[in-house]
Amino acid sequence: MKFGSKKKQQEPEKEKPSFFTPKSSDQDGTEVEASSLFTWGKKKEPPAPVTKGRSFPWSKKEEEVPAAPVTKGRSLPWSKKEEEAPVAPVAKERSFPWSKKQDAATVVAPPPPPEPVAPVTPPRSSKFSFGKKSTNTSPSSKSVATAPPTPSPPRKNSSKRTEYDESMVSEKTRRKCCSCKCVIGSSCLLILLAIGGVLAWRYGPWFQGSLSSTNLQVESCPDCCNGLRSNCKLPVNKVLFPTLHNAHSSKDHKFIGASHETQFEDALVEGYRGLQLSTCTCENVLSNALLERDPALGLENSNMGFCHSACGTGVRDPKAVIENIKTFLDVNRREVLIVEIDMTDDSEDDFRTALRASGLLDHVYIPDSKYVDWPKMGKLVDKNKRLILFGRGGSLRSCDAPDCRDGILYFYDFFAQTEPDGSDATSCDSTLNGDVNVDYFLVNQFQKNQAKMPSPTIANDLNSYNELSARFEDCQGKLEPNLLSVEFWQQGDVLEFVQKDNENRYELMKMGFGKRGLRG
Repeated sequence: MKFGSKKKQQEPEKEKPSFFTPKSSDQDGTEVEASSLFTWGKKKEPPAPVTKGRSFPWSKKEEEVPAAPVTKGRSLPWSKKEEEAPVAPVAKERSFPWSKKQDAATVVAPPPPPEPVAPVTPPRSSKFSFGKKSTNTSPSSKSVATAPPTPSPPRKNSSKRTEYDESMVSEKTRRKCCSCKCVIGSSCLLILLAIGGVLAWRYGPWFQGSLSSTNLQVESCPDCCNGLRSNCKLPVNKVLFPTLHNAHSSKDHKFIGASHETQFEDALVEGYRGLQLSTCTCENVLSNALLERDPALGLENSNMGFCHSACGTGVRDPKAVIENIKTFLDVNRREVLIVEIDMTDDSEDDFRTALRASGLLDHVYIPDSKYVDWPKMGKLVDKNKRLILFGRGGSLRSCDAPDCRDGILYFYDFFAQTEPDGSDATSCDSTLNGDVNVDYFLVNQFQKNQAKMPSPTIANDLNSYNELSARFEDCQGKLEPNLLSVEFWQQGDVLEFVQKDNENRYELMKMGFGKRGLRG
């Protein structure tokens, strides 16, 4: 076997054993052929360790391919040192094509700053991969660079702290709930005490004393009508009547948000001849304390009273109101009254019952025809029909004057008025409702304050002589006022102004002016 003999002769020439050389004990032909597979030629220099590392047992066909010269072409005389230096892979990984001629000192220079980390990469990955000089591509090295950061060790006594936090939160919640309950309970107690105090103040034993009426007799001349002789010669719808808005509401009767300081009985004595009243139905709980329920008026089972909105804010007993009006007419035979009543649905029947039982209907004027030719005041005095009733609300509807039940004329059949809420207290512009004969014109001379409550300060200004004169001057050529409705009747110069205006009307009537209801 010549091939084997040649192989044996060449064996002494090898200086170093190859990493892939088979065992020396096997010297048969098969082993010789295996050793020749890893022999890259007959040259004496053994291949570099890195080159041998790339040859594998299944690469027998590579003997005919001239791949070895390419590998050797990359090996340079100074590459022996690179074989021993472990830094060479780092230099190759960080080096660029134009950096082949750099020496070892350049290769080991500090690497440039790393590129910005992508958003998907965990924030700590760059921290662990930055500045690494090892280029080991083993799975263990890759896991260090790409693995998420190691979580910090758990805190000691974390379970105890959690239990402590939960107990603190529950304790704070309990304290908050307790404080809320205390606040709510205290508020309710204060409200109840306030309500009890108001009720005791308004409806205690001392409350009945304020209901006592004063002497309703007025001083007047024997041939006067409402204080003036000239008024007797004027039709009743040509005379100006000073009127009380919410006449039942006064501080004398402990009304909350009262429209007047003193009761309307005192105003009648002073000279006011118009009343605006409102009926309502009180709550069952307070009816026994608030109302007398006089059986003589048919009110033994009634909750009806005179109030503006609710009985809790103030109420007048119907017996006192109706009887005092009747008494005033009985003792003052030369006085004429106009009363306007605003009724709720469930109080109308009770009011009509009390009106009939009181005997007040004997003084009510009922027109003879649908189109009323209003008589002179002197004629009403002579016939003793000195009470004119107008009503609205409840079941009241337009009716022919002779057919209106209980002599209560429908307000909107005869009246025009200025803004009813008092929003306009300067002009004589009127608001009309439906088909109106406009026999009477109501001027609302009052305003509320910013809290929507009656104000004596505002009333003092509006009730002054100058303010009233300025407003009535605006009525020139317009409807002539018949009712001047005011609040806090003691403020200002209302009665003085009304008396002067009625005197002027009579003078104008003698000259032929004012026959059509227009102010001349």
